[in-house]
Amino acid sequence: MLRVLRGVVCTLLDESVARESLLQQESDRLNQRLNHLEKQKTSLEIELKAASNQYDQEVKALRESAATAEAAAAATRMSSEGTESPLVNNNRAGSVSPLHTEHSSQALAALQERLSSEKTKRKAAESSAQEKERQMSLLNVDYRQLQTQLAKVEADKRQEIEKVKGLQKQIELEHDKRNKLLLDLQAAHSELSVSRSREELVQRQVVSAEKARVALEEELHKLRTGMSVDAVQMKELQDSLETESQFTSLYKTQVKELKEEIDDKSRVIADLEKDIAKYQDEVANSNSRVDSEVNLRQNAEERIAELEKERTMRELEVQELMSKHSVELSKLKASLAATQELENELQRSLELHKHELDEANSTLQNKILELSSKEEQFNSDTEKLQKQLEQEKLLKFQAVNKLAEVMARKDTALNNKKSGGNKESWTTNLKKRDKEYRKLNMDLQTEREKFNAAMSKHQKELQEQAGLLSEESSARLRLQMEVDAKDSEIEMLHKRLASLTADTVSVISVGENDHDDNDRRLEGWLSLPNKQNIRKHGWKKQYVVVSSRKIIFYNSENDKLNSDPVLILDLSKLFHVRSVTQGDVIRADAKDIPRIFQLLYAGEGESRKPGADGTNPLDVSAVGAAAASTAVGNILHKGHEFCPLTYHMPTTCEMCPRNLSAVFKPPPALECRRCRTKIHREHFDKGENIAWCKVTNDTHTAKEMLLLAPTVEQQKDWVLRLSKTIAKSGYKANNAAAPDGARISPR
Repeated sequence: MLRVLRGVVCTLLDESVARESLLQQESDRLNQRLNHLEKQKTSLEIELKAASNQYDQEVKALRESAATAEAAAAATRMSSEGTESPLVNNNRAGSVSPLHTEHSSQALAALQERLSSEKTKRKAAESSAQEKERQMSLLNVDYRQLQTQLAKVEADKRQEIEKVKGLQKQIELEHDKRNKLLLDLQAAHSELSVSRSREELVQRQVVSAEKARVALEEELHKLRTGMSVDAVQMKELQDSLETESQFTSLYKTQVKELKEEIDDKSRVIADLEKDIAKYQDEVANSNSRVDSEVNLRQNAEERIAELEKERTMRELEVQELMSKHSVELSKLKASLAATQELENELQRSLELHKHELDEANSTLQNKILELSSKEEQFNSDTEKLQKQLEQEKLLKFQAVNKLAEVMARKDTALNNKKSGGNKESWTTNLKKRDKEYRKLNMDLQTEREKFNAAMSKHQKELQEQAGLLSEESSARLRLQMEVDAKDSEIEMLHKRLASLTADTVSVISVGENDHDDNDRRLEGWLSLPNKQNIRKHGWKKQYVVVSSRKIIFYNSENDKLNSDPVLILDLSKLFHVRSVTQGDVIRADAKDIPRIFQLLYAGEGESRKPGADGTNPLDVSAVGAAAASTAVGNILHKGHEFCPLTYHMPTTCEMCPRNLSAVFKPPPALECRRCRTKIHREHFDKGENIAWCKVTNDTHTAKEMLLLAPTVEQQKDWVLRLSKTIAKSGYKANNAAAPDGARISPR
């Protein structure tokens, strides 16, 4: 106990110390940043003050230069006025002006030199003052920082003193607990010594009692041997009578239990049939709602087509009447916004109905699985009851034979004292019981036949429902693919409309914008491999369109016009695009390698048209297969279809190193009919992790796709533009802000 408490205290102390160190580091970092910012602030304030002083000085200098310029202008003006009377002041000007001008120029030069020296000294003094002021501000910041650090150190000191006091109190408490535990241990030692002494006393008593028991058993054995001779015949008769009565009561209880089980199973089947009918009604209602939503979407698409025609008419009207272009464009925007809102509402309702249909499918699959498990349980119970019935029949025949022998002995022992009427009554009773047994067996057989007929009918109905569910799922998938194709077309129309509204100056610029927008849209002919062996089966040409969210594959341009795609890849599920090498596609021609590139994407981002390649990734006909396979004992798990088998030839398990075969008593095994995986039955029964089937389409793994471009230049263009698109809206871009910060990669 003390060790545990000490370990807990140590862990808590370590956690608190680590947390305190982290908080201390964070506070130090913030204080350093604060000091750095304060220093920057003070330096910027000083620079601002210096700049303002310099600005004031420059303003004063400009004013002084303006004053000197005005004085010079006044002097020139006076000299010009003096030249107007040369005759009057000729002698005075000739004698006085040269001396006056020399003295004034010398004085002015001396003043300017003195002024320049004073300015330089003043600038030096101001710069030194600014430097001293900046140093004083930095020292003030450092002084405040030291004060805060001193206060923090004092606070830490107080906290540490309080922590030391708390730890001392905890140590005192631990000492008290230790003393209490030592006292308890001493008391337990004393009790142990007392119990040991008691145990020795009890052992002595047991030895004496054992001796007495042996003596009594010897006496009892003598008495039993004396009584056994007298009670042999009575015991035989009582045993025969008891076995007969037990067999009759057992048969009656078994028949009642079988009838009750048959009634329970019939009630369960009726409840399941009611649930299936209810789910059928729900599926029908959801189908009707989906049909109504499809009709509304078709109306919206027709409206969009009409708006497209109207837009073309508006373009012609723009060429003729530029003045009315703004009004018509606003009307077109309003109608397009309304159709877009209607489309968004239809999309939301369609997603809601998809969700409801998925829930209905899941509930139906769960009910079918429950029914199959109950059917398996019922079959196992019936087999057990059949075996038990056969065993009881054998025991009955043995008991009857034994009873007949006993009765024959009894008759011979009585020397025919009784009349033959008792023997005839005994034979009639035996015949009546045999008749009742045959009647009960016939009733059981008829009930079993009725149950088998009901189960076959129910399985047929389940298969029909599974077929209907498969058709509805394929129709939903086809509708979803058409919706994605329509979304790409609407996106293209939005881009064209944006290009039309970007520049309304001239019709030529509008046409150029349309041409540029068509150039920016990534679409064209690409080829996909028919099968894995490209050299043998070749390539299949398809028209590919890349929108902002999907990559859509069409068999032809007519299918593109009809919005009938074959394959759709979600851009948010794309991992990477790159050019391939000869090692990547060893079965392709060497001349086609520069034109091939590879797409890597998640399997859940693929939507394939039902029946396009013989498979349906969303086909739920596996439900019917499950219902049919459970009748023969097959097991569906993670895409596998396991068949129970036993192997007499040497075979190994793919999940453990133990042998899967034996000559005389092989262990129960399972083998997948699709990928031929062989495992022990106990791996499945224990719920161990079994890998997915390699043949079944698995949406949890990454996939790759090879594409062949017509030319090398087009291949480079596709790779470049697809890489930009994936970097913008691919798997990594959508999962970059994961909440746990972990890198997400395909497995």
